[in-house]
Amino acid sequence: MNMNLIPAIDLLDQKCVRLLRGDFDQVTFYDKDPLQLATHYESLGCKNLHLVDLNGTRDGASKNKSIIDSIIAKTNLKVQMGGGIRSIESINYWLNSNLSKVVVGSYAIEETNQFISSLDPGMRSKIIIALDVLIRDGEPSIRIHGWQKDSKMSLIPTMKLFIDNGFRDFLITDISKDGTLEGPNIDLYDEINIRFNEINIIASGGVSVFDDLIKLDKISLSSVVVGKSLLENKITEQEVVQFLQKG
Repeated sequence: MNMNLIPAIDLLDQKCVRLLRGDFDQVTFYDKDPLQLATHYESLGCKNLHLVDLNGTRDGASKNKSIIDSIIAKTNLKVQMGGGIRSIESINYWLNSNLSKVVVGSYAIEETNQFISSLDPGMRSKIIIALDVLIRDGEPSIRIHGWQKDSKMSLIPTMKLFIDNGFRDFLITDISKDGTLEGPNIDLYDEINIRFNEINIIASGGVSVFDDLIKLDKISLSSVVVGKSLLENKITEQEVVQFLQKG
C-alpha cells in the first residue's frame, strides 16, 4: 500500500501560518485562505487534511472552529485536527463532530490514566496520539504544551503503553526538524516501524523535497504530513499529483 500524503494547514487567528520548530516568535504568515487552500489540495487528489489549531496549542482555547467546520462542510477531505485538546470534554466535542480523527498530545501524556479510562474503547480508532520528540543522546524524549515542557517520558515505552490500550494511530514529530525543510528523521521512523509493525505511523517534520517522500515511502510508513514544503512549492503540484497517482 502506498504511503498517504497528508497536507497540513496550521491555523493561527484564522490565518494560515507556519512556525519554525514550534516557536511562536518565529511565525510565517501565508497569504492563503485556509478553505481555498484545502480545496486546492483536494483538487490535486489529496484525500486527507491535517489541521493544527495553534491558538488551541498556545492558549488552550480555539479561535478557529468556524474555519475548521467550514473545511469539513465544504470539502470531501477526511480531516484530522489537533491543537490544545486538553480535556475529555474537548476530546468528546471533537469526536462528536464531523472530524475524521482527533489528534491528542499533551493531555494524553500528562493525564494518561484519566485519558484512557474516560475514552470509550470503540472511539479509540478515531484518536491519533501525537508524540513530539526531542532527540537527546540518541534517546527520543517527549515534549508537551507546544514543545515548551519536557514530559520526562521516553518515546518507545510510551508508545507501547498506548498500543497495549488499543490505540493504533501515532503522529510522530521530530521537533528539531519541524519547519526547517532539512529532511525528515528517516532513522527514527524506521526504528519505530521495525518495533511496532501493527500500527499506523504518521511522520511529521522536515519534509522538504520530493525525494523525502520517496525515502519515507520505502520504509513502509502509513502516512506523512507535509506543510511548509507545499506552501513554498519546494514540492511542486506536479510532484504531489505524481506521488498520489503512483503505484
